[in-house]
Amino acid sequence: MEENIFFNRGNALTSDVDQEEMMKKVQIEKDKRGLDNKLVVVQDNSGEYLLFDFSDADDKNDQATKFQIKQVIEDEKSPE
Repeated sequence: MEENIFFNRGNALTSDVDQEEMMKKVQIEKDKRGLDNKLVVVQDNSGEYLLFDFSDADDKNDQATKFQIKQVIEDEKSPE
């Protein structure tokens, strides 16, 4: 099942056409942000991958674009 989400393209944290390079950028963002937030990797119709903060999802804005979700990155909290 394909899952889609809406974002304003201008809110992308980074983008890349290479999935491996995108995953390197994801790790950099995780390290930089401490990953208190959920991040999501999406793909547009041209094949480009974009990284968004999940909280920026916006299906009510007419400027938002529909993207296909490729991966959701969440904090891997260790059990205490």
